[in-house]
Amino acid sequence: MTLEDLARDAPFAKPLAVPDWTLGCWKRRCITYATGREDTDTTVIWIQSHGLTGDLRIPRWRPSAEGKADLDGFSPDELALLASVEGGVADTGWAGDRMAWNNWSAFQPYDKWPEPGVLQRVGSSLIEWAPSGIYVEDWRLQPNSSGLMAGLRLTAEIRDGVQRRRDGGLVVCGDHALFTLGRFEELPEEIPAQRQLAQGLDRVFEAEAAYCVRDADGFRISLSTNPFRHGEAAPFDGFEQVEPDLLRQTVGDLVRLWRVDTLLPAVEVSSTTPASPAGLAWLDGEAGVLLRG
Repeated sequence: MTLEDLARDAPFAKPLAVPDWTLGCWKRRCITYATGREDTDTTVIWIQSHGLTGDLRIPRWRPSAEGKADLDGFSPDELALLASVEGGVADTGWAGDRMAWNNWSAFQPYDKWPEPGVLQRVGSSLIEWAPSGIYVEDWRLQPNSSGLMAGLRLTAEIRDGVQRRRDGGLVVCGDHALFTLGRFEELPEEIPAQRQLAQGLDRVFEAEAAYCVRDADGFRISLSTNPFRHGEAAPFDGFEQVEPDLLRQTVGDLVRLWRVDTLLPAVEVSSTTPASPAGLAWLDGEAGVLLRG
C-alpha cells in the first residue's frame, strides 16, 4: 500500500507539537548573520509535520558527480566538500514563541545549529531568529504543500531475517518529502563528518538525506546528500499497518519499521495568515498600487 492508501484508510496523528502555521514545505531564501554577511547560495529545505522536522542543506559549491561512477572518483579535497553537507530528521517541540529540535538522526554527527528558533510568519514568509542574535533566516512556503501529511520515524531494518536498529525519517507534505537514513554505527560525536573520512567512506556516506518531489509516476529524488541519487525514484510504497502507530515497509528484500507521528490524507496548508481589520482595510485600499501585476 502507499502512504496515501494508509492515510485514507487508517489516519493517525499525535497532537500538534508545533503551531499549525509552521506545517508544510519551506525553502530558505536567505540567511543573514550578525556580521552582515548573507548566504543565498545554499539550497535549504525544511518540511514540517505534527512533531517531526525534515531538513536538508546543500551548498552550491559542492562538487558535481557528473562523469564519476562512485566516490572513488573524487579527490580527498572534493570528498571533504561532499561530506560538508547537512540533512536529517528531528523531533520538534514548541514553547512560547520558540521551536526546538532534538533527537536528531542526521548526516552530521554534531548539532551544528544548537539554538532554538524564534519564529514569526506573515503570509507565505516565515522568519526565524536565533535568540543570540547571530543570524536570521527567511523561509518561504512552497506551493503544493497541502494534501498528504506524513511524519514517520525509522526504528529498524530487517534483511535476511536479521533485524538491525537504524534511525531515520520520512516527512511528507503534499508534493514534497524529506527522506533520511542514519548510520548503523554512529560516528564520534562533536566532530564534523568531513573530518572523519578516515573512518571509511562507506561509513561516513552511509547516512543520507534526500528531498523528493512528486511527479506523474510518484516521488523522485530532487536533491540529496548523495549526489549519485539525483533523479531516482523514491521508495514510498510497500507499506502495511502493524499497529495504529507502527508501519512495516517492504522494499525489495529489505523490511523497514516506522513509528508514526503523523499520517493524514488531506491537510490544508494555507499561504495566508491573520491580520487586523485595519491592516486588511489598508491593503485593500492600496491594492491597486501595491499588488499590481
